[in-house]
Amino acid sequence: MGQPYSLKLVYPLLKILGAWPKSSPSSVLSTILKCCLISICYLIQLMVLIPGILYIFLKEANLGGKIKMFVPHMNGITQVSKYTILLRQIKEFNIILKEVKRDYSLATDKNMWIFTTRAYIGHKMMIAIAIAMYSSGVGYRMILPFLKGRILLPDNTTVRLLPCPGYYMFLNEQVTPNYEIIFTIQVLGGFLNYTTLCGTTGITTMLCLHMCSLLEILINKMNDLTCQSDECEIIVRKKLADIVEYQMKIIDFLNHVEQLTSYLYFCEILEYVCGACVIGYCLITEWENSNAAALIVYFILEFLCIFCTLTICYIGQLLIDESDKVRQISVTLDWYRLPVNEARGLILVIIMSNYPIKVTAGKIVDISLITFTDIVKTSVGYLNILRTVA
Repeated sequence: MGQPYSLKLVYPLLKILGAWPKSSPSSVLSTILKCCLISICYLIQLMVLIPGILYIFLKEANLGGKIKMFVPHMNGITQVSKYTILLRQIKEFNIILKEVKRDYSLATDKNMWIFTTRAYIGHKMMIAIAIAMYSSGVGYRMILPFLKGRILLPDNTTVRLLPCPGYYMFLNEQVTPNYEIIFTIQVLGGFLNYTTLCGTTGITTMLCLHMCSLLEILINKMNDLTCQSDECEIIVRKKLADIVEYQMKIIDFLNHVEQLTSYLYFCEILEYVCGACVIGYCLITEWENSNAAALIVYFILEFLCIFCTLTICYIGQLLIDESDKVRQISVTLDWYRLPVNEARGLILVIIMSNYPIKVTAGKIVDISLITFTDIVKTSVGYLNILRTVA
């Protein structure tokens, strides 16, 4: 069976990174190739991160310069962390993937329409994030260094800029072919970072929307329970059992999703808080320096940071709203239309409907629009501190 419609766009991104679980036992050669791919991904990212961090702490003296150089490395550290989390939770991801495939295979035409409608929304958001991310990444890693050109130092030496300045100890990064090799590695490192970001954001978004679809199907089952008053007790009993079983299935699916996405969300929220703050500082300094090219790139990065934060918080809010609908429907059912003995079964349905269906960041904060406003306020607060200190 192919990939579910909701995960069609996520599959190629995570496949590139070697982070897509195998649906069946793989051969030894396939396992070796996957391990090699994962090792190469880590190696490229560390070859960008380690020299960059060394440069920030050992060579750059100006605090404002340190903050500007921290932008790409902050994203790199976050994406390596999310990549590691995804690889460690690959078995959990495989369980979730099998469950999603099962939902699609057993869905009726009406339920399939619900799944595909929600997935279509997620696809549009993912495409928007991918376009914005890769375009801003190309601007930051490739176009911006070329626009700044070569810099003439006071000692009459010329320096060619790299996307991410690094400290390479005994290696002279300015001579050919060292410069070209390092430049290529840094561009590839950026590509891996953006692919990880799009892949992990896509996974969290699509799984959240899939749970929204499950809750909408549950609401339809509840409404169908009391739509006819002349049904016999056996049919009503079967419908009640089906509803309770479906509620347990959703809760179990939520627990698996939380195991996978909780710390991915935590890394994303932490990155967006720090990112919005640091990029905002860079925007202000470039505005003061009248650097139009850098201003455009930083503006796109800031917009992307806010847009990604709003996207995941909006999707999380959709899930909370759908959970509230389930709770409201459960207490407003026309219980008097049911046989007396079976009406008591609604008590269990009501109790289970009060179980909150939501996703969290590190099991600390809920992913919702309220969290989005808190992120914006926190970022602005940290930005004011940066402007005072730097």
